[in-house]
Amino acid sequence: MRKPAGTLGEPSWLSIDSVFRGSGETVFTWVKTQLSGTGAMALLDEKHLAVEAAKRARFRVHHAGTKLNQAEINELEALAAKRKQTHAELIRGLVLREIEQDKTDLQPSAEMVEITGCRLLLVNLLGPMAKGQSITQEVFDGIVDEVKKQKARVAQDRLKDHEAWR
Repeated sequence: MRKPAGTLGEPSWLSIDSVFRGSGETVFTWVKTQLSGTGAMALLDEKHLAVEAAKRARFRVHHAGTKLNQAEINELEALAAKRKQTHAELIRGLVLREIEQDKTDLQPSAEMVEITGCRLLLVNLLGPMAKGQSITQEVFDGIVDEVKKQKARVAQDRLKDHEAWR
């Protein structure tokens, strides 16, 4: 009595995928397997599957979207251009910052933000002055603008440091 092909260790072909094309034909993906007396050789073992699942978990495949009116989209475009980012990069950064900020559940008070701003202004002005450098109006305005942008974030960082120290 003759045994079927593949049962004596001969390679055989196994269809693992098929795609229907619009032209009416079905295209199959075939892999060569080596069968033994215990059954078919696994195409992917559990360890490999777990590694692949971990890789896929880092892929950005989920979409979160919203609709904006014309004025809002114009403001978004202006902000993205100012930061030299695409809309998607800008929005992703904003969402991730909000999520991170919500995790900490620490919000600095308005007073702490302003005190931090005063500290930043003093440090950035007194440092060059102590070295004998003169501060032009343009440099001063630039320092003030940068302090306005950074004071809330720096205050939040100080609050996080304080909580970690406690």
